[in-house]
Amino acid sequence: MSSSVIDMLQLEYQRFSTKEKEIADYVMRNKSSINNINIRDLAAYTNASMSTITRFCKKVGCSTFVDFKIRLNREVHHPRNETDFFIRTQQIHNDIINATAEMLDSAKIEQVVQYIKKARKIYVYGLGSSGLSALEFKYRLMRMDIVIDAVTDSHMMIMSASLLGEDDLVIGLSNSGRTLEVSDALNAAKKRGSKVVGITNFDHTPLSEISDLCIFTPDIGRTGDVNFINSQLAIIYILDVISLLLLEDEHLLRARQQTLQALYSAE
Repeated sequence: MSSSVIDMLQLEYQRFSTKEKEIADYVMRNKSSINNINIRDLAAYTNASMSTITRFCKKVGCSTFVDFKIRLNREVHHPRNETDFFIRTQQIHNDIINATAEMLDSAKIEQVVQYIKKARKIYVYGLGSSGLSALEFKYRLMRMDIVIDAVTDSHMMIMSASLLGEDDLVIGLSNSGRTLEVSDALNAAKKRGSKVVGITNFDHTPLSEISDLCIFTPDIGRTGDVNFINSQLAIIYILDVISLLLLEDEHLLRARQQTLQALYSAE
């Protein structure tokens, strides 16, 4: 997994103290100018002590505030021309995909692929926009002859989880990691002995704590564009990676080709 400062600010955010969250929020709002201030300035702007800022820097993997500034400055994107919405959208998509690729842990992705191959049945849980991604998971994998269902209703999540067993796999989708209905269903599935995989933006959340394995994705807030509303792009990218790895299996590849042929024949 990437150890970039921006990634760590996101992943560790839930573990920060109230004051450290204020520092993190200030940094993310002003990340392009942080390199121009010293630790005393930041302490004054955030009403924090210099020792608090030093501890904050160490929590995100930096030895000192100077180290924090240098690394953050290296990661900050340069201002772009936002008058062309087509170019801006392309840039945001590229930024999110690149950030997702940097955050991905290849060993975890490989483990998820093995979980999927070995599972008797798979359920994907998600509400709202995450529910749409859950359905995309279902449509992709069922074409490979994988027994999978997507559940986007909270009551159905609990009911389905109560019937799972040790040979089953549950994948929970929640950008915040705090969607109570999803976490409750994952917890019920885990009590039944099922493997639980979470996909979320944040560590140290109910979803990440429940999951046997958690994949982290970038928060769209880091794009700096409050009008960008595609919260599922990173999840779809991860699904693409998982799909490609699954299709290295000849049986799954043949099944997909068979379902595609059936669709073509029906047209």
